[in-house]
Amino acid sequence: MSLSEPQYVTIEDRYGQIEKILNTPDEPLLADAHVFVQGSVGLRTTTCPPPDAPKKLATIDADAIVWLPNAAHATGLEVLQALERRLTAGTRVTAKVEQLRRGVRIVYADERPGFHIDVTPARNAHRNVDTHGHGQLLVADRHAGWKDSSPRPYSLWLQEVSDEVITVARPELLRKQHMVVAKASQEDMPDYDDYIDANPLRAAIKLLKRNRDLWAMRENRIDDRPISAVITTLATKAYESVVARSRNAPMQPIEALLALVDAMPQFIRGSRGTYQVLNPRNLDENFAEKWNRPNGEGDAYAAAFYAWHAAAKADIRLGLQDLGSADAFETRMNERFGVPRTLIKGVLETLPGTLPGRALGTTQRSLTLAKLLGAGATTTGVSTATAQSVGRLG
Repeated sequence: MSLSEPQYVTIEDRYGQIEKILNTPDEPLLADAHVFVQGSVGLRTTTCPPPDAPKKLATIDADAIVWLPNAAHATGLEVLQALERRLTAGTRVTAKVEQLRRGVRIVYADERPGFHIDVTPARNAHRNVDTHGHGQLLVADRHAGWKDSSPRPYSLWLQEVSDEVITVARPELLRKQHMVVAKASQEDMPDYDDYIDANPLRAAIKLLKRNRDLWAMRENRIDDRPISAVITTLATKAYESVVARSRNAPMQPIEALLALVDAMPQFIRGSRGTYQVLNPRNLDENFAEKWNRPNGEGDAYAAAFYAWHAAAKADIRLGLQDLGSADAFETRMNERFGVPRTLIKGVLETLPGTLPGRALGTTQRSLTLAKLLGAGATTTGVSTATAQSVGRLG
């Protein structure tokens, strides 16, 4: 589900050109700009497009903030127009530039898979005296002028939560995880080794985002599918709650994942017309603002989230179902998570046909799912045919 190293390096190279493009005296509003990554690339949760994705899902998303120290008295539209002029002039040979409500998109359609970088201009919010995009910001909006945003504090929050450790029932079963704390000027993207490092929270977010995309394709809900910021925020808050619970009741890795997915809706505030999924570091930034749009438009976004979440809860429990054959299990895992059948088959082949001494209710497929998700567990008796409802997973 993660980007390959060549894909990552290509995006890194194109991202690195933004600073050079902005280094010009032609646009005073862009003077002394500072560029840094935000969104899934900065959070290290970017995923590849799912297999056979339609055009709207077939590109890789990257996001960058352009912090502007000289835009304090400009309108949002003025800043967006200046940024669009400069990027259009600077990328006219290599890419197409498109307007976004809160930025400009640079489309690199010549790559396979294609990708785009969404560039969002920002300035400091009132009373924020920090530099280089730290603290509370305002991002330019073509309709609203300026909107609250705090990408750096949000990223630090996710990093702090991801460093928290779930207490596991049998830690010797886990493979070791290396936790990585993870003029115009520009910051580098995270190193590829940091991006690919699958700490439990980021791995869960990638898994859920891939599942979301495949659900949207099956249900023809691409336009109103849950956005990544909502999934990431709810998953991170749920991870915090799982960490706290595990201190008193240690969990197996698969239990922790199930608990994380189940808990996500608990952190949605409000109801129809007043939904809130807030940035914990800036309570004026609501990632669920589309859910509150009038005339029924917002209802579609809220309904899509709850429909996807119900499907995700079922999909994450595929390993607890006896689907009748390994082939049926491979097919369902491939449909729900885009995991190659060869990978699933390889994991199945490492598991014994009978598992003497395993916990009641544990099927071969539950162990397969745990292993695919990094638990690496084998246990040593009831046969699969006599498995009953699952209590605590072995």
